[in-house]
This record gives sequence, structure tokens and C-alpha cells, in this order.
Amino acid sequence: MPSPAEAAPAAGDSTAAVVGKLLHDSTEYARALGQLVASETELAKVNLVRILLVALLVPAISVGAVIALNAWLAALLARWTSSWPIGIGVVALVNIALLALSIWLLRGWWRTLSLPRSRAALSGLWEKP
Repeated sequence: MPSPAEAAPAAGDSTAAVVGKLLHDSTEYARALGQLVASETELAKVNLVRILLVALLVPAISVGAVIALNAWLAALLARWTSSWPIGIGVVALVNIALLALSIWLLRGWWRTLSLPRSRAALSGLWEKP
């Protein structure tokens, strides 16, 4: 970084020389900024591909984990009750209950996305008393 004495034009420098140096420095700055943007864009492309691949793998891995956990729980229940249909049925009922609970929760959360209180407050501002 130039010192303040070097940054200030010397008394003998002409305006053209100062403008030329400013133009050169501005060009170098723009070139460096362009290289930074280009390298970050390349990195973003590589990471986007990685994100997409992992995003596709996560559901598959999750499904595998849920199936394995369900099979383990069904086998455990079948061992305790000595009946495979009871073990599988209990696990299926638990899964259905969890699915119903998830849908019920999602419906409640979905309603808040429309910002009902804010919309009511805004519409109340426009109503005449």
C-alpha cells in the first residue's frame, strides 16, 4: 500500500500523468475483481453439483435408515410377542400415526406462511372507523 506521500501527486506531475495512473490503477482493480468473480463462480458451480448430489443422496439414505429402523422394531416386537403380524402391524400403526401428526403440524405451519396477523393489521389500517 503506498504511503500518503506516494499517493499524492508530486508537484511536477501533470494532470495527464495523474489521470493515466488513476486509469491504470482502476483497470488493474477491475481486472482483479473480474478474476475474483470468475474464480468464485467456478467454485460455486463445483459446489452446486456437490450440493445437488448430496441432496439426492440424503432422501435415499433417510429412506434406508427408516426402513432399517422399522425392520428392527418389527423384529423386536415379533420376538417379544412371538407374532410377526403383530410386530409389523404395530410398527405400521406407529408410522401412520407419525405421518398423520406430521401432516397436521405441517398444515398449521403452512397457515402461518400467509402472515395472517400482518394481513389483518394492514387491512385494518385501510378500514374507515
